Amino acid sequence: MPNRNRYRHIRFLPTVVVLTVLSCCHLFDMAASAHEGHTSVPANSSSEKAPLSRRVAEADQYFQLFTTLVAQWPNVLKDELIAQAVAEHQVVHGNPGAMPMESLRSKRTELCRRLENLLPAIHVDWNESSVSLRDTDSPLRICRSLTSPLLTIIHNHGDQDLTLRAVPIHSYADEQPPNYVRVAAGSEMTLLTSLCPEQKSESLDRLEISLEQPPGEGSRRSISVPVTVVEPAVIRGIVREGDRDVPGRVTVQCQDGVCRYGGEFATHSTFTDKPIIYPPIGTWQKTTFFYTAGRFEMKVPPGRTSVEVQRGFEHLPSKVEMDLNAGEIRELELECNRIVDMAEQGWISGDTHVHWVTNAWNVDEPLELLAMVQRAEDLRVANNLTLLQRYANQAFIKPSQSSMGPVAEFSNSQFHVQMGEEYRNEDLYGHLCFLNIDWLVQPIGTGSIIAGPDSLDYPINRTAIDACRDQGGISIEAHGTGGNKDVPVNVIHNATDSLDQMEPEMYYRLLDCGFRLPLTNGSDHPARTLGIARAYVKVDGPFTYAKWIEGIRRGRTFTTSGPLLFLNVNDAEIGDVIHTGATDNLRIKAKVISRHPIGRFQIVSNGKVLAEKVIDGLTSEIELSIAASESRWIVARCSNRTDGRSEFGFGDFNVITGPGVAHTSPVYVQVDARPRLDPAAAQYWAERMRMHAVEIAAKGRFANVAQQDEAVDYIEQGVAMFRSLGQQTRSARSRDESLQEAKERLANVVRRFGNTRETESVLRAISECDSQRTLSDALAPLTWLAASVNPESRVKISAKRERIELLQGRPQRFLIQLENTAGITAPLGIQAIDITADPPQAATWCDIRVIDSPFSSVYCTGAVDEFKVVEILVHEEGLREVRLVADVGQGTQDLGFRATADIQIHAEPRRAHQSVEN
Repeated sequence: MPNRNRYRHIRFLPTVVVLTVLSCCHLFDMAASAHEGHTSVPANSSSEKAPLSRRVAEADQYFQLFTTLVAQWPNVLKDELIAQAVAEHQVVHGNPGAMPMESLRSKRTELCRRLENLLPAIHVDWNESSVSLRDTDSPLRICRSLTSPLLTIIHNHGDQDLTLRAVPIHSYADEQPPNYVRVAAGSEMTLLTSLCPEQKSESLDRLEISLEQPPGEGSRRSISVPVTVVEPAVIRGIVREGDRDVPGRVTVQCQDGVCRYGGEFATHSTFTDKPIIYPPIGTWQKTTFFYTAGRFEMKVPPGRTSVEVQRGFEHLPSKVEMDLNAGEIRELELECNRIVDMAEQGWISGDTHVHWVTNAWNVDEPLELLAMVQRAEDLRVANNLTLLQRYANQAFIKPSQSSMGPVAEFSNSQFHVQMGEEYRNEDLYGHLCFLNIDWLVQPIGTGSIIAGPDSLDYPINRTAIDACRDQGGISIEAHGTGGNKDVPVNVIHNATDSLDQMEPEMYYRLLDCGFRLPLTNGSDHPARTLGIARAYVKVDGPFTYAKWIEGIRRGRTFTTSGPLLFLNVNDAEIGDVIHTGATDNLRIKAKVISRHPIGRFQIVSNGKVLAEKVIDGLTSEIELSIAASESRWIVARCSNRTDGRSEFGFGDFNVITGPGVAHTSPVYVQVDARPRLDPAAAQYWAERMRMHAVEIAAKGRFANVAQQDEAVDYIEQGVAMFRSLGQQTRSARSRDESLQEAKERLANVVRRFGNTRETESVLRAISECDSQRTLSDALAPLTWLAASVNPESRVKISAKRERIELLQGRPQRFLIQLENTAGITAPLGIQAIDITADPPQAATWCDIRVIDSPFSSVYCTGAVDEFKVVEILVHEEGLREVRLVADVGQGTQDLGFRATADIQIHAEPRRAHQSVEN
């Protein structure tokens, strides 16, 4: 049992000691500081540093330049601008890993030259007594009624530093005058402004630009720039698929280098403005695209123009490049051809993490717009999650367009909108996505950051997970293992159904502990564009949301920000388990399909790359054969990272951090019935969670010691489970397990059942057992079936209950007690037969399976007495009779006497609205 007094004294430790402990905890997953739309600039921001060193001041000015360009003028250099801004930001804030100044300036200069070639730009020479324009013969072309950026590159030839801003005189623009910028003596600096000729400027042929110094620092000077004012062209576009107009995502790159917006959503900031989350620099970006419901019209500068339409990951982009004349009206019809129909193959795309609200988070967006964007992105499932946020001066619970469950108005056989919940504790535990629930799990959020300065860190997240699962819901860890600090403990308690936004190296450490964990993903809209990272889930037969949820439970997923991945091993699919011998061969096949060049394509097993190709094309396959050798997990992944952000510690294969990345969930291979187990991984998580327990005791806010004990005990119990993982994995597969070993292991088996009414009393009873008989008695409340295998290897099964009560759509676990006098070591199998059918046949209305985990094997150990874990899931409500057929390796033929047991199952229905006719 956890030591309840172990951490109480931490509350009274000297502050310096507590801060030292917590700093160590924070070393893990520093990328999590960029926490999903709640980015922040470090407290020692450049505006608070005075005086700044020249080096820092220089970097700060370029940081402001590059981030302003990204925030105001979307263009094709956006990724390079963000990467350079991050490098400047690191210098400003004294990051030990900052780029050397020489390299920084070299990259900066190269990027500035590329900007000058892309956007309108002029060069100005500043001397002590004069100012002049370098190129007076080439007019600057500007378009009437359209605002454009202007880069003014000041070359300071004087021996004094300047502080300047550039303000056009004979044009108007909506924004305020630009900020002043320092130009060091003997150097150059780029000033950014915007300009737009007035509608009545018929004869404008020169533009006066005022170069202003702050009051008291110098006189104002001006330059006269030759200009040509031209009329805009007009594009009228239609996006089509087959013979119908369809929504799409449109990118229009104009002659002046700017990506402009058009149509009815051109000014819809929820679609066009997004925070820069990775890396976390506290600024915003304009998207390079806009959405259309099918038709759009827009003004653009005449000249070379490209228009590209995209529709999700299963269509090739459609792009047209053209030269437009001033005043021309050009009509376009663009069609994106589907390269693969994933739904036809049973793969259904979905975003697990959507908040359909404005960028302020506290105002709902209409679900009609969600349905439109879903179709533009070809995103089949959107989970719209309600969250709580409470500040000192305001509070909201959003989105709130509908009650929990499916939104029938926007759901059909092709697309589905489901209301769910994000349950959050930012201070200690993490964020959870609750899908497939019928009502909100209260209190929706805890802790001071989420629920207000007077909120407690209670109840703990595990309590909420149990409440979610009691409804038949699933719980997804929302933000990898960084912000979600409880993840490893939730995993070892079987309280995690899937992992979102997961860094691969951390994911592999969990797989190395023998757990079966799928990957999913979500955008966290409005922090990101809807569907920018998504999960594909394999379903059997026609799509329903219930099947999609069950596909996640079974691990049949891959996650992607573009490429489409396929993987099988010995014809087993993603999520399957293969039982084999060490010398048996594994035939591994992986395939990728992409709209853009694939880049690196790999097969990885147990953390090692087994095969790799570097691909410039759009499709590729890898096939190889290896000896199983050891228990292992196998995944496929690919990455074509071109945004430069992997250089800042975010990895190449984390789907959430950039485009062009995909990663499958594993196929699992067990040699000699043992799951993969790396003791170093278990030790890593045990130590990490030990430090987490210290953090909870030190930082947590609780009403009383009992609440603190509950929070710390849950983590400590996880620590103990990780420390004993190797021993209990062996024990679960040994016929020589001692009574004490069986008690400890079976207690962990029971803990993984969830918060059933019987669990606490069963755990108490287990701790008091002194024999195999009393252990069986202690487990009796959870034991629904008994089976025996006689010396002739014949199986007998009987039900300990005539009727069991379940909830439709909620998996329920129970125990089967096995008396094995034959000493058989084959796998135990159970099949459900619908005896109400004529003739009886395999039950389609329920699934039943024996659970394999580090703590319990599907294989019999050969011991006379043991317990196995069985899970049953009922898809349909009502009372039915089922025949359970058991075997221990023989299959269902010649099973001997009484290898069956008849039992009644009564399934309570989900809430009435849970069933949506597709």
